[in-house]
Amino acid sequence: MPLGREVKVMQCWRCKRYGHRTGDKECPFFIKGNQKLEQFRVAHEDPMYDIIRENKRHEKDVRIQQLKQLLEDSTSDDDGSSSSSSGDREKRKKRKKKEKHKKRKKEKKKKKKRKHKASKSSESSDSE
Repeated sequence: MPLGREVKVMQCWRCKRYGHRTGDKECPFFIKGNQKLEQFRVAHEDPMYDIIRENKRHEKDVRIQQLKQLLEDSTSDDDGSSSSSSGDREKRKKRKKKEKHKKRKKEKKKKKKRKHKASKSSESSDSE
């Protein structure tokens, strides 16, 4: 055995070679190999695999349902827009006013930050 060299006495399950484990980058089947066998192996090694996959699928279905509902609502609004009540118009106006107000506040904050930064930089250059 060579000195100063790490020797691994283990056998890979996939390629049946010694010196590395299943899943190591040294294995010639690291990325390749039988994909179905790999999925089966991962599913049995990770007990949460099925639950996580099911949750992702469920979230995807819920998101699709929400988007479909939103699409239906928007198309129904467009159909009835000619006969929309004055209450709907008032709500839209209020919403637009709120959005404009928020934009103005953000712009004021940005201006204050710019002024604050400018005054800080001028003070630091004066002190030097």
